Amino acid sequence: MKNFTVLIADDSDIVIHRLMQILHEPGFDQHLLKATSYGEAVELVKLHQPQVVILDIQLPGKNGIELLNFIRLQYPATKTVVLTNKVNDSYRTLCENMGADHFVDKSSDFEKIPGIIETYISVLNN
Repeated sequence: MKNFTVLIADDSDIVIHRLMQILHEPGFDQHLLKATSYGEAVELVKLHQPQVVILDIQLPGKNGIELLNFIRLQYPATKTVVLTNKVNDSYRTLCENMGADHFVDKSSDFEKIPGIIETYISVLNN
């Protein structure tokens, strides 16, 4: 897809850097954006309307749950992947009930992100 955009919203530079590395590997052709706070993420979503937002629950300003809510209300077609260390059942259930498309554990499922993005690219290309 020519204009496929992914926004990574996380307050960890290490996580953002690693995601940008794995999503720039051969076979991936998308525009990557990064935000390190709720406010920055909202502005980038409004400006670029990414097809996918990868977001952490912990964000400066407001949290990722509020970002997920904003995206679901304002940009319901945007796919959302919650990537977090807060993997208890209450967060998972809350995010799923709010419409998160995926809920991924940073510590054990991080490497699943490229496959998830590939799936979205495939669906949007058809």
